[in-house]
Order: sequence, then C-alpha cells, then structure tokens
Amino acid sequence: MGEITVRVSVPDGLEEVFKKELKALSAGLSRLKKKPSVTVDDVFGIMPSEKSAKEMRLELYEELFG
Repeated sequence: MGEITVRVSVPDGLEEVFKKELKALSAGLSRLKKKPSVTVDDVFGIMPSEKSAKEMRLELYEELFG
C-alpha cells in the first residue's frame, strides 16, 4: 500500500479533529480494495424477491459504477 504525506492549514484547535477525520477516511478507503466477504449468490434466496440474482447484480453494478 502506498503512503502520501499531506501538509494542510487547519484552524486553531481543530488539528485533532482533522487527524481523526483523515484516519476514518483512510480506513474507509482501505476497505474498498478488499473483496466483499458475502456475495449476492450467498444471500440469494434468503429474502423473498421477484428479481433473479442476475438482475440484482446488474442493479448493484449500475448503482456503484453507473
């Protein structure tokens, strides 16, 4: 994983808040690279639905990347 050093000017007294927010953002971004542990195929059939697993996958793809 790469490392980036950033210098920013933050209003007085908000340094710790900025560090916490930046750490939370970094943790969120690192989770995006990991493959989901549960797929649509794993949960298909648990909840009643009129849609097929393929239709749900297409909707998810369109929502994320469309």
